[in-house]
Amino acid sequence: MIAIALILQAGDSASSPAARPTTSLSKAQIARIARRVERIRHLHFVRPVEPRFLDRSRAAALLNAATRRSPARLRSDEEALFLLGLMKPGESLAKALTAVGKEQILGFYDDRSKRLVVVRDQTAGRPLLEITLAHELVHALEDQRFGLRKPGGETDDASLAESALAEGTATEVMLEYARRYFGAGDALSLLASTSRTSTKLPAYVEQSLLFPYEAGLAFVEALRGGRGGWRGVDAVLRGRRPSSVEQILHPDKYVIDERPVRVTVPDLGRALGPGWQPVGLSSVGEFDLRAIFDIVGGSPDEAAAAGWGGGRFVLWRRGGFTGGSCAVPCIARDVGAMRLEWDTKTDQAVGSAALSRAIVKGLHGRRLGVAPGVRLWSSRGGVIGLAGGDRETDLVLAPSASRAAAVLAKLTAEGA
Repeated sequence: MIAIALILQAGDSASSPAARPTTSLSKAQIARIARRVERIRHLHFVRPVEPRFLDRSRAAALLNAATRRSPARLRSDEEALFLLGLMKPGESLAKALTAVGKEQILGFYDDRSKRLVVVRDQTAGRPLLEITLAHELVHALEDQRFGLRKPGGETDDASLAESALAEGTATEVMLEYARRYFGAGDALSLLASTSRTSTKLPAYVEQSLLFPYEAGLAFVEALRGGRGGWRGVDAVLRGRRPSSVEQILHPDKYVIDERPVRVTVPDLGRALGPGWQPVGLSSVGEFDLRAIFDIVGGSPDEAAAAGWGGGRFVLWRRGGFTGGSCAVPCIARDVGAMRLEWDTKTDQAVGSAALSRAIVKGLHGRRLGVAPGVRLWSSRGGVIGLAGGDRETDLVLAPSASRAAAVLAKLTAEGA
């Protein structure tokens, strides 16, 4: 977790180029806010935090520097989202992430540089600055006392879980701060500051941004047991933290320490032939399954996603990203392979059925001839294949039926 940001969940506070910020907080006010955060959170700062109040363009530049993905990772992530139907033609992951930094960030805390930034523009009145600072101070406080950790290795799902824990505690404190210290007039000011924006993000990006705040808050409230003390939260931060989004969504699975199955995808080079190379690798968590069922399939099938036990997605491309131009998604030169593990055989059947529905509805899959245990659909000029075992499901997106079948054969032969 490099940077943790407070994002406008309902709107946009982007300023016009000619407008100048007019509101600020004095050192005395900052110190008072920090003491209030300590009081609510039942923790004390080890050392003072000196926040920076910056205009939106400068804050966005610092945030982008702290969270920048490599061009290769950005491109492979975007291509994978297009292949899976989680982004639509004409949308851009790079533009969406830039828009978030420029238009929807209220503040952020960077655990590497220990920099705390609050966005200050003409729409940010004192109540909004104060509540944003309170939120970010929680991140700094917990970093000093417990450390903010970024899981090692291939960790998209684990990183999202860690972010949800951090945002959950900060949001809980922020809400309590507002209840204690803001009057009705200030509350109305905050609502006005978060009026809905015309900026439209891809649905998957928007859901990814909001998830840590919403699901994280519910997880923290469960740990506190109905607004009890903070001992349970502190114990989690000090000891065993959630290892997956599944544990965030289902606190009972955190309690029994139900961890993801380690999923591997075999080397597909021999099945694909010369000229193909792996260009992207990511985890597939319960959040991702919910997004596929919802955004692609049009039905938020949470029950089907709840049977998730582990997952991974690998993207291969013929000629890499340098072999000439190709429309996005590049169906003719892409092969995506997803392997999922489920908790039970019943979960596998339910989850595979939900994936099939999403393929037919969202990716306009048209059924082709099937081999035993394998389903094939034509879709968007390519072919989608689905196969499964007792607790495994393999999904392949490929340029042709023969290539999809070859990859599925390789996956099922080596098993999970």
